Amino acid sequence: MTPAQAAEALPRALAAQDWPGARKALARLLRADPKNASLHYNLGLVLRRMERPEDALAAFGSALKHAPDHVNALFEKASAQMELGRIEEAEAGFAAYTARVADDADGWLNLARLRLRLDRAEGAAEAFARASTLRKDDMDARIGAAEAKLRLGQDSGLADLRALHGERPDLRARLLKAMTQGPRGRIPLASQALTRAASGEGG
Repeated sequence: MTPAQAAEALPRALAAQDWPGARKALARLLRADPKNASLHYNLGLVLRRMERPEDALAAFGSALKHAPDHVNALFEKASAQMELGRIEEAEAGFAAYTARVADDADGWLNLARLRLRLDRAEGAAEAFARASTLRKDDMDARIGAAEAKLRLGQDSGLADLRALHGERPDLRARLLKAMTQGPRGRIPLASQALTRAASGEGG
């Protein structure tokens, strides 16, 4: 496959969600242009779709090596670290991301969740507050903020959870869990994966 053929094959593979085909095309394009941060970034997105987070993490790292200001690669790298359970690294990544992109509620929500996992309740509360400012009435932010209050020993956290319990019957199981034991288990990702490529730098 020539680079020209790969360039033609890539959009077709992406449209068909043919991730192996897209990976093959991107790999060929990268052999011809190994310093292209956009190609590394999009390869990372494809690898995440293929459930290869370790390889995706390496691809996002390569994108940032060649374009340190590629904020979408920074977001996705932190997301991959979060998926791999590298909580400290992911927290640092989302802290760096939100410092650059202060109006992204998803970035603040992920940062807040990570800080809760790290028992940094004060920092989590601040991040949930920023997310709530950007996305009014977001349930994740409201529940998380209440959990952070509980961690800080604030009685208003339990009151907030009880209010939500009456307001949102569909979330009662989750709210009861938060009231009794706090967050556990895997952190849900908030990234939009390939949808960020269109709006990202070099994406």
